[in-house]
Amino acid sequence: MIPWQMAARRQGLRLAAVPVTGGGLLDLDALDHLLTERTRVVAFAHVSNVLGTINPVTEIVRRARRVGAMTVVDGAQAAPHLPLDMSVLECDFYAFSPHKMLGPTGIGVLYGRRERLERLEPTRGGSEMIKEVWIDRAQWNDLPWRFEPGTPAIAEAVGLTAAIEYLEKLGMERVAEHEQALARRALDGLAAIPSVRVFGPPSSAARGAVVAFAVDGLHPHDVAALLDAEGIAVRAGHHCAMPLMRRLGVVGTSRASFSVFNSPDEVERLLTAVAGLRAQL
Repeated sequence: MIPWQMAARRQGLRLAAVPVTGGGLLDLDALDHLLTERTRVVAFAHVSNVLGTINPVTEIVRRARRVGAMTVVDGAQAAPHLPLDMSVLECDFYAFSPHKMLGPTGIGVLYGRRERLERLEPTRGGSEMIKEVWIDRAQWNDLPWRFEPGTPAIAEAVGLTAAIEYLEKLGMERVAEHEQALARRALDGLAAIPSVRVFGPPSSAARGAVVAFAVDGLHPHDVAALLDAEGIAVRAGHHCAMPLMRRLGVVGTSRASFSVFNSPDEVERLLTAVAGLRAQL
């Protein structure tokens, strides 16, 4: 959201937010009312890092395309957990963070449709992004190099390749099936604890591999600290989603995230530990 706010200030643009329903889904009817011929970009997450909601990318892209808007999808919580096919998603741009998919920090991935990339001007200059230079002008290199100036993150790219090859060897369909089974058990188990509130869609079919929750009478940071003492790591806070926290009426949540290396036994440990938290007050 912050980069879009900065761009809006620079260019004199107006930002509009699509509301979230009580069930944790994007309100597509509200999106239709917001879309006009003046809409230039529709940016959204493939999977919510708080609610776990798997948003209908293709449907949103098609609605945006009706008014000529460009689509930018944040895939940070999807690329590590779901099989992806850009020809099915049909979005103009798709970005994700390798450090969330067992890769290194310091590098990112941006997919762009060729026809969109060819119309964009580079925003940074340096070696490798030019074909030829004169005193008063330069000829940009071909795609994708025109957008990769200077010395690339070589070691990070090697690490990213290794992470992708590892996940592909496992098979992303298998990865998704395993992680969603863990999330489904966590979702059902947490929802059955009387003092716990679970956020996001109630159906595991509409969710990714994250489950955010709150425990009555406990700050999410305290929940995380108490679970940490049990050898269980969860994330606590606003998860870089303060407007959503206000929508949910909480200061933050505790969030359990599941990956290929987690097991059903670890989910049961989490549920047992959360069920016993209020007894520690």
